[in-house]
Amino acid sequence: MNTIFNITNGDYLAQQLKEAKIIGEMITCREALVTGPLRADNLDYFWKLRTSFISNEYKVKAEDYFDKTFPEFEKILNIPDGSEVNLWFEDDLFCQVNLWFCLFLLPKDKDLKIYRIFPKTTKENNWKGFSVSESSDLEESLNSRISLDEKDIELGINLWKAYQNNDKKSLEQLSENQSNGFHFLKEVIDSYLHIKPEIFIKNLIENGTTDFNTIFEKFQNELGIFGFGDLQVKSIYDTVLKEKQ
Repeated sequence: MNTIFNITNGDYLAQQLKEAKIIGEMITCREALVTGPLRADNLDYFWKLRTSFISNEYKVKAEDYFDKTFPEFEKILNIPDGSEVNLWFEDDLFCQVNLWFCLFLLPKDKDLKIYRIFPKTTKENNWKGFSVSESSDLEESLNSRISLDEKDIELGINLWKAYQNNDKKSLEQLSENQSNGFHFLKEVIDSYLHIKPEIFIKNLIENGTTDFNTIFEKFQNELGIFGFGDLQVKSIYDTVLKEKQ
């Protein structure tokens, strides 16, 4: 039985870790919790809510989403006692929200050793995260991992609950916490609370930039802190265009 589990934000990173021969079972967080409805009293209703949103928003079959996504989170719920858990997540809002949810799911009644693993970054690629990592960088990140104590884990869980309930006041208060397990927490939450991606895209369109690829590139360059992929930016782009019609 595996006693080392690597939880990654997406399949691409999971494949990178396999190619780098990082040991342990891979669990992939296949979600985009940064968008869509989140409020639910229990996990069963939560999955129904997310299945409905993802299938409608991204035009995928509900069963395809559920079959690919739910089993991975179920693995998190069933991590055995005494295991080592490595959380491979980046620092942008997209990854942070997924990370908070994974911390919320991790069993509380088991003696788990939980670590946060950060991408090797520079000022030039701060929000590109693991996507620009070589195998040697991944090994370096693993060797530099940060052990999360109870206070760090509690912070992550509280961040998830506040985000899930759109409790902006609590998010702002929580962002003041200093933790080695969460980098750029204040900057990320400040951006979420005070910057509107739809206004950024609307301004580009009104100033003559209408090509989606150009808009997506500008979005990544200027609002990389959100961590949005092309699907999230395209959804906002389409909504802005409809409003202008």
